[in-house]
Amino acid sequence: EDSRPGVSVTVNDDDEAALVVSESTLSLAEAGGIGTYTVQLNGVPTDEVTVTATSSDTGAATVSPASLIFTRENWHTVQEVTVTGINDDLANDEGQRTVTISHTASGGGYDKLEATVTVTVTNDDAGLVVSERTLSLGEADGTDTYTVQLARQPTGNVT
Repeated sequence: EDSRPGVSVTVNDDDEAALVVSESTLSLAEAGGIGTYTVQLNGVPTDEVTVTATSSDTGAATVSPASLIFTRENWHTVQEVTVTGINDDLANDEGQRTVTISHTASGGGYDKLEATVTVTVTNDDAGLVVSERTLSLGEADGTDTYTVQLARQPTGNVT
């Protein structure tokens, strides 16, 4: 018979489920600029997990794929997400737009977990179009004309 005192060990699993996103911010050009980041789970899910990615302004940036599937087998494998800047033909006063890519998980013990990536889309549309770069003025009449117009439709008044 063993007379040594017994040792009881209790392991508390205090890990909380979380989405792991490789980037918190991205910057890209308006006309087809592309940025990427990865998403994965921080632990083994109890069942399949779907992570849905949505853009707060699809007129400024789109996200692909729209959903990612994680299983008990691939939970630790990073999955790539691509964000693409969309050309809007507007000259924004600020020179850029900010879009939030939201990720929402469902299933497998990850229900309602969220993560975001903030995307700055740099505007490429501001500018002026001048009809003539060089004017030739005669000494006698001394006049010529040129025109100036905006390169794109502005979002507000221009002075």
